[in-house]
Amino acid sequence: MQYGSEEERSLIEKFVLYPILLTVFNRDLRIINGSPFKLKQPYIAVVEQIMNQISKDLYDVRVELRKRRIKVMDGRRDDEITEYEIFIRGYREIMRFPNVHLRNKTESLMLSYLQVAAD
Repeated sequence: MQYGSEEERSLIEKFVLYPILLTVFNRDLRIINGSPFKLKQPYIAVVEQIMNQISKDLYDVRVELRKRRIKVMDGRRDDEITEYEIFIRGYREIMRFPNVHLRNKTESLMLSYLQVAAD
């Protein structure tokens, strides 16, 4: 049985995706720092700006989840599925995300943050 509204499920998904996105951008930042670019600083500035915005968005999601009495616990990971234990106002639920879905959603979010940074 599913507990919580569609909006709350969207918040949970963002709570799962934002840390993944931060990890991806952090890895990219390390690659940029170690690369032979002549002008690294513009790339570094853009990635850091995006990471700051994602961190702010993650904070906002955490605050909203706390207000709604929703807690997300890390679960198990395997080759195909990542599973999270969710407590929504005292009710326990397991949410399973196919890793392909997480990768595709992360890529989509990444593109949206890059477009905002370009504006």
